[in-house]
Amino acid sequence: MKKPILIKVLIFFLLGSMDAMAQQDTVKLTDVKYGSFERNLMDVYLPPGRAPKTRFVILIHGGAWVQAGKEYVRDFQLYLLSQGIASVNINHRYANDSTVHYKQIMEDVDRAVKYCADHAGQWNTRADGFSTAGFSSGAHLALLYGYTTQRKINAIVDFSGPNNFTDTATLNYCVKAGLIGLVEKITGDRFTGVSHVPASFSLASPYTHVKNIPTFIAHGTIDPVVKVSQSQQLAQKLQRMQVPVKFIEVEGLAHDLDKKPQEKLKLYQEAAAWLKKYGQKR
Repeated sequence: MKKPILIKVLIFFLLGSMDAMAQQDTVKLTDVKYGSFERNLMDVYLPPGRAPKTRFVILIHGGAWVQAGKEYVRDFQLYLLSQGIASVNINHRYANDSTVHYKQIMEDVDRAVKYCADHAGQWNTRADGFSTAGFSSGAHLALLYGYTTQRKINAIVDFSGPNNFTDTATLNYCVKAGLIGLVEKITGDRFTGVSHVPASFSLASPYTHVKNIPTFIAHGTIDPVVKVSQSQQLAQKLQRMQVPVKFIEVEGLAHDLDKKPQEKLKLYQEAAAWLKKYGQKR
C-alpha cells in the first residue's frame, strides 16, 4: 500500500473513532458488584460524549452509617448526569459494634474508586482525579476519604455531614440526643466522657485530616441531627489553611433537604458548579 493511501486510511479510522466517542450514549448500570461484601454494590451513571477529562464523582448515601442505601441519593446522581458529570453511587458495609467501623468503610470506598480506575478504558472515563460527595453520614465518609486517601481527589461536596468527633459541645449534644451510640459504631470505641475522648474519635474525624482539596459545604441552620456548628468549624479551618471552600448556610433548613425542594435544587446547582470548576484536573 502506498504511503498517501495508508495515511488516508489511518485518518479515516481515527476520525471515525473520535466521532464514535463523541456520540457515546448515556450509560446506566445498576447494582454493579465492586467488592466481595454483600453491600458492595454501586450504580454507574455515565454521560454521553464523555472523555477521560470528564468530571467523575464517587457518591455516598446517608443513613447514620447503619441504614439506608444508594436509592436515597439517586436524584442527585441523576442531576449530576444531566450536567455531564459521571458518577458512581455506592452502598457500603454498615457500621456495627464489632467488626465494621470507619476503617472498613474507607476500604469499601477505596474498592469502588479502584473499580472505576480499572474500568476507565472500558468506560472512556478518568482513571484518577475523582471527586467525592455525600449526604449526612455519607458526607462524613466523602470528607474522610478525600482527606486521608493517597489517591488524588480533586474536589469534595459535603451536604450536612459531621466532621469533628472531638468537639466537646458536639459530644455532649450526641449524648443528650441519644446519638452517641452511632458515633461509637463508626469510631469503634466507647465514649465515657469528654475528659477521656478515645484517639479513634480524632482519627475518624475529617476535621483532623484536612488537606488542600477544594471543598463545598451546605448545611441547614436548624439541623437537629448534625449541628451546623460542625460545618462552621470545618469551613473556618479550610479558610485558615487557604483551601478553596464554599460554605452555604441555609436559613430554616433542618437535616432533610427534601423538606425544601427549591432550596435543594439551588444547592444541587451550586454543588455541580463546584464540581465543574474543581473536578476537572487529572
